[in-house]
Amino acid sequence: MGAGAMVVSHANDSFFWVVTQFSNMTTRDGYRLQTLGTLIQGTVGALAVWAAAALVL
Repeated sequence: MGAGAMVVSHANDSFFWVVTQFSNMTTRDGYRLQTLGTLIQGTVGALAVWAAAALVL
């Protein structure tokens, strides 16, 4: 569940604003980098959970 919760963080998410403001990103850069980064993070996390479940089950 945690891996799926992080997929595609964007402007209506407070995590988006925390990351963009503390890293001095513009909103446009945040849309591009933060959204892509969380998409990759969530996808890799979901695939890792799927692979672990395939090995255990």
